[in-house]
Amino acid sequence: MHIVLIGLSGSGKSSLGRRAAQMLGLPFADLDERIEQEAGLRVREIFDRYGEADFREREARAVRAASSSPISGVIATGGGAVLRPENVRLLREAGFLVFLDRPVAHIARHVAYDGSRPLVSGARDLEALAARRRPLYEAAAHATLRNDAGFDEALAALLALVRTRNPPGGYAVVGDPIAHTLSPLLHRAVFGALGVAEDYTALQVPRGALADFTSGLRAGKLKGCNVTIPHKRDILPLLDEAEEEARLCGAVNTVVARGGRLCGYNTDMEGLLTALRAAGRGYRGAAVLLLGAGGAAGGVALKAAREGARGIVILARRPQRAEALAAAVRAAAPAAPVRAGALTPETVAAAARTADLLVNATPLGMCSAAADFDDLSFVDALPPRALVCDLVYNPPRTRLLRAAEARGLAVQNGLDMLIYQALLADELFLGRALDKAALYPIARRAVADMQSP
Repeated sequence: MHIVLIGLSGSGKSSLGRRAAQMLGLPFADLDERIEQEAGLRVREIFDRYGEADFREREARAVRAASSSPISGVIATGGGAVLRPENVRLLREAGFLVFLDRPVAHIARHVAYDGSRPLVSGARDLEALAARRRPLYEAAAHATLRNDAGFDEALAALLALVRTRNPPGGYAVVGDPIAHTLSPLLHRAVFGALGVAEDYTALQVPRGALADFTSGLRAGKLKGCNVTIPHKRDILPLLDEAEEEARLCGAVNTVVARGGRLCGYNTDMEGLLTALRAAGRGYRGAAVLLLGAGGAAGGVALKAAREGARGIVILARRPQRAEALAAAVRAAAPAAPVRAGALTPETVAAAARTADLLVNATPLGMCSAAADFDDLSFVDALPPRALVCDLVYNPPRTRLLRAAEARGLAVQNGLDMLIYQALLADELFLGRALDKAALYPIARRAVADMQSP
């Protein structure tokens, strides 16, 4: 069953469809983009050179191809796809049609009349087009989604609409925010390669709703889940048991439901170490500068201590959390040389001078985060041999990594860590060892197309 988005040009079909597909782990098709790729021309150029009738024939072919695909996906149609009854019939037979009803005034405020939209040259044209097409959209759609708030609200409403029709089951990743996640694409690709008939989706769980979510998990609504910001620490006391490394670092990123009991694990620690080793690096004998003191940072600090790092400096915007993490690491690895402090440009620059490895374990720079580093001058203090590792993977090149590359430093984003920790999590979900070397390129290909430039 495809998810098909219809509506006026500028109603959000492409942007919402692409992100929803990412979160549901489904392929995405923009029919106008496919037509342009096939023709080697923009939509407006096709209209100008060959006329609207020719474009509608191309559009009909694109509809037939997309609707006949045996692989379920999210399809963003062109604004005029509903003009042909045959298009509507094919799309309704193949999918769940959602009319994105965005007010004309909203579209007019945000859409540029730059000549790229062949039937619209101004707000008056848009109003007339909306009046003509609204009855067609309403007649074709299985459901209507009013898109008159922000992007995140519309995305949440679309996902809720889809999941009401198709409850997730299987496995999921939970967090808040969650729109940035590539996990569904990754895990679905692995399950597909293994022939495992399980679903995997993304669920936005606000901090205050975590207890209710784990109650549902214990009741069997899912078989397991991955956990991301901000729940890695908070979920620990809600579980029935946790493996040693998860308990020691105080963070869980994988939960498996077994007979009504919830078991927590941390695959981030081993996942990052595997990614570092693949790049010819590691913790042993290294001076590690860690930015952040949340769940991911706890795993990095403990693993670095246990692997024999010659020094670990933990800096966080809330220094008391950095101190608490340093104390936990010392308790688990008494010989580890760990110190902590506040994350400021001055403290980072001072610690960077002797660092072999800088790891950003904060959400700063993440595509769905509101904040980024205010000052990246500390990058200039790093030695030429240093590796800068940002656990953020979307976007693939954060401002931090771009600044480090400009200095000629080695860099690594969080994608390899994401892949390796996911493969380790899938071993826990499925209860068997996996050939991670064979599955890595499959997972990498699955997420590569969805990364932001």
